[in-house]
Amino acid sequence: MINQLIWSIGILTLTVLLFQLFKFIIPYLRSSQLLKYKTEDAYALITGATDGIGKAIALELANNGFNVIIHGRNVEKLKSVENEIMTKNTTCKVIHLLHDGSESSKMDISSIANLPINILVNNVGVGPISELTEMSNEEIDKTIMLNTTFPSQLTHDLIPFFKRPALILNMSSYAGLLPPPYLAIYAGTKAYNNAFSISLACELENIEVISLVTGSVNTGSNRKPVSLMRPSAETYAKCVLNRIGCGKQTIMPYWQHAIQTFLISILPQKFIDKVTKNALKKELATKGAI
Repeated sequence: MINQLIWSIGILTLTVLLFQLFKFIIPYLRSSQLLKYKTEDAYALITGATDGIGKAIALELANNGFNVIIHGRNVEKLKSVENEIMTKNTTCKVIHLLHDGSESSKMDISSIANLPINILVNNVGVGPISELTEMSNEEIDKTIMLNTTFPSQLTHDLIPFFKRPALILNMSSYAGLLPPPYLAIYAGTKAYNNAFSISLACELENIEVISLVTGSVNTGSNRKPVSLMRPSAETYAKCVLNRIGCGKQTIMPYWQHAIQTFLISILPQKFIDKVTKNALKKELATKGAI
């Protein structure tokens, strides 16, 4: 009787584990549904498109036949990205949106309101590493405005003009799921991005909304070398577009990040806190912050 009970518990546990493994794998095996949004003369708007992940996503969308609206706060960088896109995709139409989202959450979109926009990528954001008490009030305000208020306002203003079906990609971070020390403001904003995205996914009709939970990526602001757990921005952009139509409201586009985050999450919290605190302390010391 006891042996039968043990076997039953074992089989049930194995079944649950296999089901969870199946749920994890399936979204990464599904074919991308990106071209579902490639209607005639379709445009994609990408914020923070002058560097890193935003630039890589803009280039990848152009490679897939989309016209692009690239947002940034530096005219020269916008022109440089436009030239790079046009060199590789001569028929692509490129439009600039110049705006500093950390200074004002409201961006004038009157110049693009009548365009057939099918895709919005809320990518722009900053993540200053600092002790909270060492951050100025202005730096806190700017971080929150750029990371949360700006994409919220832009999404609100653009939705009525979307050509359906439409797609919204919101850039979140593992820091919003497992908040590390010295990133309190950034982690809080990324938790907001994830919740904002999931809520919209339930609310909107004929608009796919996905929260992209991002781990470490080699970009202009993260110069750590490319590795298995730290892809280049170009590799990450391809993974992002491959996850379109994955059937999930939130996903880590780079599956290695998902495994890494899962393994970290099962470790004792005190151990995680100690390791991350020591690692970020070293990074702060290198930058002369503490």
